[in-house]
Amino acid sequence: MSTDASQQAIERALVRIRRAQQARRLYRNAAGDDRATSADAARFRYLDALDDADDGRAISEIARAIDVDRPRASRLTRELLDAGLIERESRPGDSRYARIRLTARGREVVNEVRATRTAAVAHALAEFTEQEARTFAELLERFVAAWPARDAEGE
Repeated sequence: MSTDASQQAIERALVRIRRAQQARRLYRNAAGDDRATSADAARFRYLDALDDADDGRAISEIARAIDVDRPRASRLTRELLDAGLIERESRPGDSRYARIRLTARGREVVNEVRATRTAAVAHALAEFTEQEARTFAELLERFVAAWPARDAEGE
């Protein structure tokens, strides 16, 4: 396969993955609900952004991580607080600055979706040999690391 053909094949594969994500299949499978909406997917992206932040994150950090504006992140924060999936902890002496953390239920939701993603990956790799899967993982890591990212100014 030529470089151009490889690039086109990769681009088409990425489009298929993006479309599947936009269809919210993973979220719907994890939620067990075919009625899951784009708002549900946005809420999950928010929860997912807190997954590796044991000491929590500021709302502005979460907004950047999930690529939404601050007002949208604030609305999501209120919704997730009301649902009991996150908790807010204010900094002593400065109530304007709060850290947001997952609650136990929020952690359960993240783990349920992670299990669904893991099962999807296992299904996709079922016909791969162990060596092929290892090679694919290494190459995919390199590919993702080289992927163009937005800079700090969001350009």
